[in-house]
Amino acid sequence: MLLMSVILILQETLEAAMLVSILAAVTLQAGRHLSWLPWGFAGGCIMAFVYAANIQRISEWFDFVGQELTNAALQATIAAAIVLLAWRISRIYATGDAAAVAPGRHGSMFQVLCALIIGLAVTREGSEILVYLGGFLAQSDKSQAVLTGSAIGFGIGLSVGLLLFHGLLALGDKRWIPFALLGLFCGNMLAQSALQLTQADWLQPGPTLWDSSAWLSEHSVIGRLLYALLGYEANPSTAQVIGYLTGAAAVLAAALAPTRSVAKA
Repeated sequence: MLLMSVILILQETLEAAMLVSILAAVTLQAGRHLSWLPWGFAGGCIMAFVYAANIQRISEWFDFVGQELTNAALQATIAAAIVLLAWRISRIYATGDAAAVAPGRHGSMFQVLCALIIGLAVTREGSEILVYLGGFLAQSDKSQAVLTGSAIGFGIGLSVGLLLFHGLLALGDKRWIPFALLGLFCGNMLAQSALQLTQADWLQPGPTLWDSSAWLSEHSVIGRLLYALLGYEANPSTAQVIGYLTGAAAVLAAALAPTRSVAKA
């Protein structure tokens, strides 16, 4: 139970922690401040509590596929916000440092997008953590192991996030790395959204494109970590792969669009 709690909480924490780290590093590199962080985190915690408290009622929506559809909507919204943020970040870089620090509508949009992404990510991951903990804390014989494992998993995830944050800041002008990471996250979100929609029978999954479970099971420790980091699936459907590639390509296109427009001008 201890090891299971470590793995599960680490998997949920790692994705959110890395996303916060990437956005925080990009914010500072773009000459912005981190005022979005407390608002996004606090809003996400509140929404996670509300979601977890009403999970049974939500799951009964839309002929008992409400939870799948809600998760798909959260993930698709995160992906869309990441694409818009990538476009905004690229526009800041393309127009120079003076525009990067200038106040105004675009600065507000930058902050709102970051807060929205983190808020929805914390809502999704936090609600799953709360549901997991709520199912075991009532059992006194397992509560100590669950809490200890959860604390260890959360600590590891937070540590990885901090290391990533300082690593991105140390890279300096290598701006393609944050865009690449945002592309992976965006693709992962759309792939997971496609999976939720197929589970709800709202989307045809298509044939399975490959099966790598013999080499690396997605239920193993490494497989779970790669799922959190890169969205690894041992036997992805066509819909998942299309969603992943679409998300990554959308971020790439959004990152390149302002640069091309400035070059033409």
